[in-house]
Amino acid sequence: MKRRTLFSIIVITLTAGFFTLFYGMHSTWTDTRSAQAVQAATDQVNDLFKDQSHQLPSDQLNKQAIAAAETKLQQARQKANDADHAAALASAQADVDAAKHMLIVKDAVAQNATKLDELKTLSDESQQALTELAKQKPTFVQTYQKRVAQLSDQEAAVAKIASLFSDTDFKTPKPNLSSLSSAQVQAALAAVEKLDNKQFADQVMPLISTAQDATAGEDSRDTEPSASSVLPSSADSSQPAVADSSSQASSSTASSSESEQSQASSSTSTATSSSSQNP
Repeated sequence: MKRRTLFSIIVITLTAGFFTLFYGMHSTWTDTRSAQAVQAATDQVNDLFKDQSHQLPSDQLNKQAIAAAETKLQQARQKANDADHAAALASAQADVDAAKHMLIVKDAVAQNATKLDELKTLSDESQQALTELAKQKPTFVQTYQKRVAQLSDQEAAVAKIASLFSDTDFKTPKPNLSSLSSAQVQAALAAVEKLDNKQFADQVMPLISTAQDATAGEDSRDTEPSASSVLPSSADSSQPAVADSSSQASSSTASSSESEQSQASSSTSTATSSSSQNP
């Protein structure tokens, strides 16, 4: 009886020890897997930035890199098993969201859009992104806010240029452009000249030249005298000619009459002379 009781105690003790060991090993293995998943996710997030404080984006930041980081985070969440891991993943997710806003700004300032609707979209989206990053990433905001402001200046300049054209491609100046205030052309020119982005300014300056050429052409056509104001009308030109012809005809008639009168006077004098000589 004592042997049976002792054997039972030994079996129970060994079984309990086995389960305790198994649970401990499983817990350790689970913790290890969770820690490894969290580490892999945070490493992937770190690659989105060029500094340890995650204030500036990596030069290779793109949509594919952000998508890969989000995939790693999703996998880590499925394996995370404690509060510390959950907090680390939440912080990493916040950095991924910030990277998305950074990419919007980076892409916006890198483009050379000249169409008004595109510039407006880029300017609005980048301004909104900076607003979202103001508290979390102040270094990034300070670095890029001037370049985003340049987008707003470019949008304003193109809006003034757009007022000179009748199409969105800026190929057809508005008809009767000369009837517009010349101040509009000068305002567009001034807006382009003050741009800090000289490459963009050089790109849109020919558009203003096109508008100026159209204005000059219409002004010259407006100032050309019409043919009717230079040349006399046929009726007016014919009247002096008729008058001249009448004057010449009258002069000829008068001369003929005087000639005939002088010949008649000569004949009368001759006849009188002859009659006085004959008794």
